[in-house]
Amino acid sequence: MMFFLPLAFTTMSLLLALCTSAAQNMAVRAPTPLNCGNSSNAVPLYSMELPGADYFYSALNSDIDIVGRGDGYNFNSVVYLVFTTQESSTVPLFHVYNTNTIDNLYTTSTTERDLALESGYLAGSTTAYIYPSQICGSVPFYRLYSITATAHYYTINGTERGALLAAGGWEDEGITGYVLDFSPCA
Repeated sequence: MMFFLPLAFTTMSLLLALCTSAAQNMAVRAPTPLNCGNSSNAVPLYSMELPGADYFYSALNSDIDIVGRGDGYNFNSVVYLVFTTQESSTVPLFHVYNTNTIDNLYTTSTTERDLALESGYLAGSTTAYIYPSQICGSVPFYRLYSITATAHYYTINGTERGALLAAGGWEDEGITGYVLDFSPCA
């Protein structure tokens, strides 16, 4: 009996240590909650169009004022929400533009931005901050390219994207990032 108590105590201590270690390991592996940006800080991303030639996007009123004042761009729509300052889990949406081909390119990739700059594009402002993956109720921000118009076009509407691709003249360049849907009727 005296031998049994130390053995039982040792066994219980060992089990307790294993359980504590397992619990600590599970805590380390437990998923972290999503770190969403504060949606009340989200603002509209405006779309402007130079008829038949180009599209310009910005959440910055100063950009909209400059482009809308004399460059021939017309207000097109507000279709999504973005952040104008860095929020949790967001990345910069870089803007570069080419005055020779009249093209505005938006990307979250510093590599793509730098390659565009090396090939003749000029640096614009950081247009907005968006999510790099589909979290926090965000939707895909699709990018298409027109070879004939040398223009990039962006949409969150999968049907519109599909129609442009089916009509021809547009190439699918994938998903630039993820934005919050703007639905004034919701």
